Amino acid sequence: MSQPASSEQNEAARPTCPPAVTKVQVQNFRLLRDATVTLNEDVTVCVGRNNTGKTSLAEVLSRFLRTADVNLRLEDFSADSYAEFAAAYREFSTGDEEAARKVLPEISVTILISYDNEAKEYGALGPLIVDLDPDCNEAIVTIRYGLKPGVMKEFFRDAPKSLTEDYEESLLLALIGPRIPLLFERSAIAVDPTDPTNFRQVSVTDVARAIKVDFVKAQRGLDDEKERPKDQIGKILESLFMVAAKADDGSFLRTFANETESALEGIVARLNTHLQDMYRKMAPTVSEFGYPGMGNRNFSTKTTLDSKRLLSNFTSINYPGSGGVELPESYSGLGSRNLLLILLTLFSYYREYSARRDETCVHLVFIEEPEAHLHPQMQETFIQQLRVFKDKFPAADHSSQCWNAQFLVTTHSAHIANRAGFSAVRYFRLCEISDSEEATSSVVLNLAEAPGIDKDFLHKYLTLTRADLFFADKAILIEGTTERIFIPAAIAKLDDKDRKAGGSNLASQYVSIMEVGGAYAHIFYPFLDFLGIQTLVITDLDPAKPNPKQLESCCVQEGTATTNRGITKWFDRDAISPAELLQYAADGLPVTGKRALAYQVPEHLGGPCGRTFEDAFILANPHLFDLEEKDTASLLEREEIVRQEAKRYKKSDFALTFAIDEPNWQVPHYIRRGLEWLLGQSPEAAGDTHGLRSESDAPGQVAVR
Repeated sequence: MSQPASSEQNEAARPTCPPAVTKVQVQNFRLLRDATVTLNEDVTVCVGRNNTGKTSLAEVLSRFLRTADVNLRLEDFSADSYAEFAAAYREFSTGDEEAARKVLPEISVTILISYDNEAKEYGALGPLIVDLDPDCNEAIVTIRYGLKPGVMKEFFRDAPKSLTEDYEESLLLALIGPRIPLLFERSAIAVDPTDPTNFRQVSVTDVARAIKVDFVKAQRGLDDEKERPKDQIGKILESLFMVAAKADDGSFLRTFANETESALEGIVARLNTHLQDMYRKMAPTVSEFGYPGMGNRNFSTKTTLDSKRLLSNFTSINYPGSGGVELPESYSGLGSRNLLLILLTLFSYYREYSARRDETCVHLVFIEEPEAHLHPQMQETFIQQLRVFKDKFPAADHSSQCWNAQFLVTTHSAHIANRAGFSAVRYFRLCEISDSEEATSSVVLNLAEAPGIDKDFLHKYLTLTRADLFFADKAILIEGTTERIFIPAAIAKLDDKDRKAGGSNLASQYVSIMEVGGAYAHIFYPFLDFLGIQTLVITDLDPAKPNPKQLESCCVQEGTATTNRGITKWFDRDAISPAELLQYAADGLPVTGKRALAYQVPEHLGGPCGRTFEDAFILANPHLFDLEEKDTASLLEREEIVRQEAKRYKKSDFALTFAIDEPNWQVPHYIRRGLEWLLGQSPEAAGDTHGLRSESDAPGQVAVR
């Protein structure tokens, strides 16, 4: 009968959870004035418009978590912290240097790391653990870039005794700015999670050993045909070989390196013998020249081949072609080369990590814009497979050791963002500002924490439609196919009119057009509010009247309710009549926060009103349908005539006929004023690059050049 396992055996059998970075807090670095980013265990995807701080996150971690010297400049400090330099100087000018140091801004990064508190060894994480609480499973480290001790007088040297109107803050910044790289330094402390007042100084080397950081940059030089195509691949192969040469004796990697070296030694020996023989036959002896001091000595040849340099200088990738002809690397598409380069780079980072097998550490790997040159399906596959690499790479090396990697991906690809899922997405958004000011900082939103949204529905919708809300300046939610064709045409018409009048237009902004239907528009309301995107919802009035069984569609004049849930949810009323809705929209669009609602209204005061887009379009363009208004007819009769005319067309035929074939039409009033409202809303524009995209225009996005 088998004996029960001992507690020691159970302890040994229990798998140890590897450490992981759970949160990163950045203060005073560029747009990241006070930003917190939570990290997933495997993959975290950073999205947002241009110039919202995504690259800044990678930049500050790169500089702070590596042992190389850090020399930041005034421009690296958040713009909001500039006033704090002046405030510190005011304290210093009163003689209170201690108060001045408390006010003086510094750039800091705080990293929270979770670990298994029952692990027998903490490895490289040990120096960062300060607490003595056996139940605590978190380590905190803060890296600061601040003024060195005892140099404040030098820092503020030559400044006036007090800041006056004649000596503005900008002059003070110009004075102290060049001194920041000289008088500021980086330092690190490990903080007790249970008592923030308990901390100890640690070295940057200790931090770098506990948290390894690597980067796959967006600019990978693949499209520069002037460079040798083998350079990029060869350099990575060289790094892979160098790691293998440093591996433990008896390991698969060390065996490979030793066999490669032995093969090269045999080649070198044969080559040297051959070259020396050729030299004797063709080269004259030195003794024949009788040069003093040379005697009978002669020269010999010796060739040295460095296996590592061979890979970088003479190794390239070839692809099989037709008829047995091999094609060089440059003949392959940029997408395939880009993907291969990323995979080999990641594999080289894994190899470098695996060489530290005696240390338990976290491996943060930043991948910047992996979508470059990749088609949409490849982008989606890449982000899904990224999690698999953590297991596949060790398996390729016949290793049981796990690769404790956490990937942070910055992207402008809707395909990558949508496929990653809500829990993995971090949305970088510029902080709200007034119309007269530029945003100077960003906030990072975790979509998994967004309140009141149907995450499953939205994830499925965004995945199916490739919506690009994460990268849009503004958004338009529409009903269906007809509006999808008409709305871009309406925008072009209004923009052309504004352009001729010398005004601005929507062409200078990215407007994401999403077809959601009246039944689902309301599901997007809390999501759009969370993202903080200016949004116009264009929907149908959908009036209805009761019949013995249920509500049936009807003209506006006889309607007692609306069947459009997007409207009822907007006003938070299940029962609201078309007459009330027209009253709400009589003087302008209903607006809630950054959302505006546009539904059909009469083309002129006291006129008939359409119930759908087609009805409203006919009322706005009666000349196209030979329907001149009859003043003697009642509003209900005129609405019924228009409704019957609209039924003559299929929705797709209606859109194609009048949006494309017929150029002389007027934009219905409710759509025109909705687009004018959207145009009048200023996006949070802190240097966002308009008119340019890093990828081809995604479906549903208006980006008229």
